[in-house]
Amino acid sequence: MLFILVLCLAACSFACPMFVEFFPDPTDVGDEEGEFVEIRLDDFLADSLYVQFEVKSALSFRFPRGANRLLLVHDSLRCPKRDSLVCSSLGALSLPNSRDSYWRLWAGSCRDSVFLPAPKPGRALQRVAESDDWAFTVGTPGVADPDYELGLEDCGISWSGTAWLPEVGWTLRGFLSGCDSSSGTLEVLDFGSGVGWGRDEEVFSGQFSLTAPARGSAWVRLFLPADAAPTNDTLDTLLVYPGHPPVVITEVHHCPEEPMPEWVEVYNASRYPLPLSRLRFCGRGGAWGGTQDSLQPYESMIVTKDTAGLREQLGFRDVRIAYAAMGFLNNTAGSLLLCFDGSAVDSVSWTKNTVACPSGFDPRVGRAENTPGFQRHSPGPASEEPFTFRLSSRVICKRGSPLRVSVVSEFAVQVQLLDSAGHSVWKTLVPPGANAWQNLPAVERCGVGVCYVSLSVGTFKKVVGVVVRP
Repeated sequence: MLFILVLCLAACSFACPMFVEFFPDPTDVGDEEGEFVEIRLDDFLADSLYVQFEVKSALSFRFPRGANRLLLVHDSLRCPKRDSLVCSSLGALSLPNSRDSYWRLWAGSCRDSVFLPAPKPGRALQRVAESDDWAFTVGTPGVADPDYELGLEDCGISWSGTAWLPEVGWTLRGFLSGCDSSSGTLEVLDFGSGVGWGRDEEVFSGQFSLTAPARGSAWVRLFLPADAAPTNDTLDTLLVYPGHPPVVITEVHHCPEEPMPEWVEVYNASRYPLPLSRLRFCGRGGAWGGTQDSLQPYESMIVTKDTAGLREQLGFRDVRIAYAAMGFLNNTAGSLLLCFDGSAVDSVSWTKNTVACPSGFDPRVGRAENTPGFQRHSPGPASEEPFTFRLSSRVICKRGSPLRVSVVSEFAVQVQLLDSAGHSVWKTLVPPGANAWQNLPAVERCGVGVCYVSLSVGTFKKVVGVVVRP
C-alpha cells in the first residue's frame, strides 16, 4: 500500500508545469539568438500560463494544448520542429549571465518557483528531478534529458565497443537503457564500396552485438523509435579503418612568413559529402560550418583562424576557406587531431626537422608543399578516384578522326579543352553513368600544336596533353 502511495505521489508531482532548463549564456551565437527557458507541461490543462522573472511584469501565454514542452525563445526561427513542443516569445526579457536569478510560474492552482545560480558560459542549467538543485550541462532545447528528469517514457541506446574483422566488417556492441528491447534501423555507408547507404531493420534487447558489413571505413547510424527523450535514441559515428580515413589533413603551414596567417588544408578523399557541422580539430575550436554545409567528394578546403587575411595573401578566390578558432600552431613541434564529432579521424605531427620554416608540408609524403586547394599527390588507391577515362588518341591529325573521350563515373565530370597557355577554350559536363564516347573539338578550338584535356570532379582534376598535327 505504501509503495502504491509513493508511485502516486511521484506521478502527481509531475502533473503541474515546472521549470526544467535555462540557457542564459550561449557562446556559439549571441544571447538574443541562443538563450531559452524550458517548461515541462506533462498532462496538466489550464486556460493560461504565466511566467515572471524577478520583479518584472509577468509574461502571459495561452496554455498549449497537445504539447508536453513549452520553450521560450527570442527568435522563433530557432524553435526545434517537434510535435510535442510549442515555442513562445521571451519578449524583452534577457537572462542574466553573470549573477543568480529568481523565476516563478503559475497556471490554475499550480505554482513553481526557482532560484538559479550564476551561469557558466556555454552551459545550460538543468533541473535535477523536481528538486531545487541545478546541474551545468549541454543544452537540450525542447527535449527531455533522461539523466536528470524523472517519469519519462524513454528507451535509450549506447555503444560499448567496436571492432573491425577482415572477413566480416565492423562488429558493433551496445546496450539499451530504460527498456528491455526495441526495434530499430541500422544504416551503414561503406566508403570503400561506392554503393551508398545500406539500410536494415533490427531488433535489439539488453546488451547486443551486430555486424555492419564494410570493406574499410564506414559511417554507421542506428535509430530507435522517437520517444520523450530523443537525445539518446540515435547512435551516429564514423568508424575509421587504419590508414584509410575518408577525410585527411593534406597540408600544414604552421610557421608561414608574416603577414600570411597559419593554415591547414583538409581533403575529402571519399565519394560522399561530409557535413562541416561535425568536422573540427579536436580541442581547437568548434565545427567548421553549419548543418547545411558539406565538404564535397574530392574537395579540398583550407582552415584558418584569419580567413580574410589568408584570402588577401593568397591572391586568388577559387580556394574554399573556412574559419576555425584553432589557436596558434607551434613553430618547432606540434600536432593536430582531425575529428568527426568526438572521434579521431586523422592526425599529423611535426618537429623542427620536418620542414624548414616558413615552408609548409604535406604529411602524406613528409616534404615541403605550398599548393593551397590543389592535390598534387594522389590521396589513395586508383579505385578511390572519382572517375576513370580513356582518350581515343594522344596524337590526332587535322583532317583525321576527331579526338574522343570516354568517362566512367557516378558523378558529373567536367571536361575542358585548354590551349597551349592553359586557358579554357571549350567545356562540357558529362553526366553520371554516361557510357559513350564523346567528341572533343580539339582541332576547331585548339588548332595545330599542343592542347590539353582537363577532367575534374570538385577539386580533383586530371590533365592530359594532346598534339594536333597538320
